[in-house]
Amino acid sequence: MNREYNSNKKKNSNKGKLLKSVIVLLAVIALIFGVTYAWFFNQMDMATLFTVQSPSDISILGPGGSEMASLDLKYTANEKVENKVTIRRVICVQSAAELHQLEIVHTTNMKDLTFNLYPASAVDDTMVNTTVTDGGFSYKYNPDHKISGKYINVNNMNNGYNYASASYHEKNYEEYKNVQSHAEPVYWLASNKLQVDKNNKVAVNETEMYRTYYVCEISWTETTKETDIFYILAQNAS
Repeated sequence: MNREYNSNKKKNSNKGKLLKSVIVLLAVIALIFGVTYAWFFNQMDMATLFTVQSPSDISILGPGGSEMASLDLKYTANEKVENKVTIRRVICVQSAAELHQLEIVHTTNMKDLTFNLYPASAVDDTMVNTTVTDGGFSYKYNPDHKISGKYINVNNMNNGYNYASASYHEKNYEEYKNVQSHAEPVYWLASNKLQVDKNNKVAVNETEMYRTYYVCEISWTETTKETDIFYILAQNAS
């Protein structure tokens, strides 16, 4: 009984690590959009390729356009098959411009970490296939319409882990060289500028804004080392 309790406690501890770090995500995004420069210089922050000005007329929100400090990555038994976890959460890009770009930056400590982004739209019928319910709202998406993109600084993959090249080392660590390999972030950029959902308009402080929803699907292999930093950023495009 004691052994089982300790095992469960360890698993819960691992999930706690994940919540604290993997998805510093939108909490960090909220901070990034609140400052003039798009990078920071301490061990928990990573440089981004987008330069975000403040104030900005683009932001990342949660389901239904709600304010969101971070994504909820707690997962259920239905979201785990053996030791493989796959979760799907909804984000909203709220913007005044008709085009935007997406960037994802993450460290590489989690095994087999992959992600996909899909355009999504609100739906009332939760029985529709490929529906995600998040925050009390339901969204449908087409798994064949994955947003294309690519890593720009992955050097290689070994045993399920990505490794970054040195091309962006100085952006994050300046001249400091003694950096653990999984702490070097990798950068993913969407291949194309993304069109907003013109059917979903709202007025914010008397400004017309578009709300465009995406399903963010994240998978990883559950191990004892579930600690990564993961940013999603949006930038207006023209």
